[in-house]
Amino acid sequence: MRDDLAVLLSERFAAAAGQAAAAVPSPAGARGPRPLPVSTTSLLGRDRAVDEVAGLLERPEVRLVTLTGPGGVGKTRLAVAVGERLRDRFGAGTAFVPLDSVTDPGQVLAAIGRAAGADLAGAGAPLEALAETFGDGAWLLVLDNLEQVVQVAPDLGELLARCPGVAILATSRTVLGLRAEREYPVPPLALPADPGTASVAEVAASPAAALFVDRARAVRPGFALTEGNAAAVAEICRRLEGIPLAIELAAARTRLLDPPALLDRLAASLDALGTGAVDLPERQRTLRATVEWSVGLLEDAERSLLEVTAVFTDGWAIPAAAQVAGLDEDRALELCEALARHSLVAIDSTELGPRSRMLATVRAFVAERLAARPDAAEVARRHAGFYRALAEQADRPLRGPGRSEWTERLQAEAGNLAAAVRWYLAHDRGPLPHLFRVLYLFWSQRDLGREAWSWVEQLLPGFGTLDPQARAELAWAAAVLAGDIGDDAAALAARQRLAPLLPGIQDPFLHAVARLAMAWTSPVAGDYGGALREAAASLEELRGQDEPVFTAMAALTAGSLETTLGRYDDALRHLREARDLAERVRGDWLAAGSRVQLGILDVVGGSLDEARPLLEEALDRSLAARSTSFVTLCLAGYAQLAFADGDPDRAALLEGAAEGLRRRVGLRAWPHLRRVEADLVAQVRQRLGAARFDQAFSAGSGLTQQQAVAIVRDQRGTGTQTP
Repeated sequence: MRDDLAVLLSERFAAAAGQAAAAVPSPAGARGPRPLPVSTTSLLGRDRAVDEVAGLLERPEVRLVTLTGPGGVGKTRLAVAVGERLRDRFGAGTAFVPLDSVTDPGQVLAAIGRAAGADLAGAGAPLEALAETFGDGAWLLVLDNLEQVVQVAPDLGELLARCPGVAILATSRTVLGLRAEREYPVPPLALPADPGTASVAEVAASPAAALFVDRARAVRPGFALTEGNAAAVAEICRRLEGIPLAIELAAARTRLLDPPALLDRLAASLDALGTGAVDLPERQRTLRATVEWSVGLLEDAERSLLEVTAVFTDGWAIPAAAQVAGLDEDRALELCEALARHSLVAIDSTELGPRSRMLATVRAFVAERLAARPDAAEVARRHAGFYRALAEQADRPLRGPGRSEWTERLQAEAGNLAAAVRWYLAHDRGPLPHLFRVLYLFWSQRDLGREAWSWVEQLLPGFGTLDPQARAELAWAAAVLAGDIGDDAAALAARQRLAPLLPGIQDPFLHAVARLAMAWTSPVAGDYGGALREAAASLEELRGQDEPVFTAMAALTAGSLETTLGRYDDALRHLREARDLAERVRGDWLAAGSRVQLGILDVVGGSLDEARPLLEEALDRSLAARSTSFVTLCLAGYAQLAFADGDPDRAALLEGAAEGLRRRVGLRAWPHLRRVEADLVAQVRQRLGAARFDQAFSAGSGLTQQQAVAIVRDQRGTGTQTP
């Protein structure tokens, strides 16, 4: 696949053609259309787009295609390539019409006439003259940079109606609004794979990285991707979201900065990208100028909402934009659609409804404008308040049958929720203990515990100043989150804070889950018997409440502890209860946990054939829930099965995979499950010997989740079984 050098390529050629036309008037009587700009570089990464746009224009019923997208995405370069592709299709001529310097819609038809080689001097109405010029001929008009003169749309529609052989390919940040129009949003360049895992070859294969390398070589001959810089190049392209102009401006700075150093500076501001080539239009000399140009074309109400939405992280839904901006939802929707037409925001269709988002490069500029507004603090306050209310609204659904839908909704808003927490940390800490208690179920399912723990830590110094309910909720959140991330000292400290509060907790639900937190932290001190008593007491209290999710968690905890203590009949009863409750609330992660533990019970009982389907289903559900915690729990279960099946090498490999995945996301096995895994590790090490065990365990710890899953699904084993 070829790549798109679309930064100069975006509008450089159009600007050069426009400037040349302005400087040298056409001789009297000259004829012939203005040719397409000559491309001095190859077009990379746009083969599919060229095929699709050309295919549209080859259809007889399609007469007007508008390429839309933000500044610098490569609209002009794509239009030129399509024009070249279709040159033979339009026998009368292909005319390139640069409009970046035209600000009066009344001058557009005259510009089209000049580009087509028509002498309109002394002619009557320009539309009449153009219709006479084009007649029935097959013409392709490439109208570049129409966004500032979209009011000419009715005239263009009339031109198409009167000239059946004419087709128009336009580039614009906004659509024209004609019924005959087909919009083609020009996408950013495809990005490299995850910089943390992609090989040099994988990075090089991405169009965005190929553009970076090509432009870097223009200023630094011999530049190449290496093991030392490929990850930085990939991350630069990802941060710039595949926008060709941004990538080219960044690549130009490799004259003085290596990619890792450039990446460090990139986060500072839009200006870190520096200045582009001198033959770029002034508005594209820097990325800031490009964004400023686009924002300057907005109406006041559109610009105001765009500035307000800079407060959002990772997008927003219309109700959020309306509340934060102080608008009714219909008006917010109308303005968001207008911003989308200007290619400054994108509107995605999701299962949860329409969702708007802004390119990071646009948001960085607009955020500066928001910060300068007198109401900036009020905008931030309303944003935090909206997401606090959203989290509190999720409390009951997360604990019951609505868990799945609300988890997905909170996942979409994870960045905004984090921003809201940070606002409350800075301005009003009072609501946070309750917010932490509410959000724990979401955080724990989506591997967000370490970040959440950092917020809890900031509140703990003021623990003694809180009211009793807030103290209990904060102590509870500290205990469970510290346990999740494996900070045993912090978990014990939180347990010591929570224990004396238990008699005074009046809220039945909070009292029950506080006892469950005691059960989760007691094993840190080696007290498995005490942990089981607390889990059983919590389970009994929760059974009397309508709390299916936490009841299932308590039953799962009791069953896991009973397995550890060898009380297998009780474990079977509690694990089946947890499984049935998980089915009731459609909880993949709970269903996975109960099935892993039931599978381990079968392994202990020698029923290996019964254990396999339980572990397989558990793994499928853990992957569906996107929970690293439960995926690693499944891997540890498969390690138990492998050892019982006579394959200690495979057991060491899978236990290493589980531990490696946990370590990379900042987790540890839950305290009440650690003894079972520790016993397995000891047995496997004894069977293999220290050196052989360490080799297999180390190999496993380096596996990605995808690789580890592939291994457990390979029923052939490692081929190294021992008797």
